[in-house]
Amino acid sequence: MNRPLAPVLIAVTSWRRPLDTYLGPGTDLYTLGTEYAHAVSAAGGVPVLTPTLTAEETEVVLDTVAGVLLSGGGDVDPASYGAAGPAGDHDPGRDATEAALVRGAARRKMPVLGICRGLQIANAALGGTLLADLPVTAAHPAVHGAEALRDLRHEVSTDAAWLRDCLPEPAQVNSIHHQALDRVADALRPVAWAADGVIEAAESRTPDWYFRGVQWHPEKMAAPGERHHADILFEDFVTAAHRYTARTRSAA
Repeated sequence: MNRPLAPVLIAVTSWRRPLDTYLGPGTDLYTLGTEYAHAVSAAGGVPVLTPTLTAEETEVVLDTVAGVLLSGGGDVDPASYGAAGPAGDHDPGRDATEAALVRGAARRKMPVLGICRGLQIANAALGGTLLADLPVTAAHPAVHGAEALRDLRHEVSTDAAWLRDCLPEPAQVNSIHHQALDRVADALRPVAWAADGVIEAAESRTPDWYFRGVQWHPEKMAAPGERHHADILFEDFVTAAHRYTARTRSAA
């Protein structure tokens, strides 16, 4: 893929959570896996990390950037899509921030890439619902330990060319999630599925808005033969951000 030379700014959402640091236990931090920022940079974008924002502040961000990357993280609060659910470690501020970014990007036809939680919050923000806790199946087994979770893979099927062209063969992805899409928002179309029927990816139903979301974590698929998968996804997303910039400038 020929990568445009001029950089574009990409808003990358972050995860607010308490972590132990040299300042003491439970230090209030915004965090992001380094793989997200590195992937955006490698694709020719400039990552701009976003904290919890007001609705007005999200508009300022969207006036500045050319794309939005919704990163993974904690569970989406069932209350954000009108459902009852068990009490959990939810972050209503993050839910509201990302929902505002998705809706604002959709109005502007700005490219959005959602990863794991990012796909889930986008679906909720656009009127869909989620499965708050997936049942254990052969495709999504119960695993224990960080190494086992990182290494777990399951097969997916897809009818989307943008996924067929970049997934490993056979099409296997990781399983670092326990929530997933239930009722899909009208603006989105499911395009990939696990063997147990769980929706693994979705895209925009309209060609004038670039939205792509995957339930797995491509940025964490670093085994031989897998790395190119994330490279292609992020390069395509940043290229869409360049097209968005060119389109908005020509319309100004």
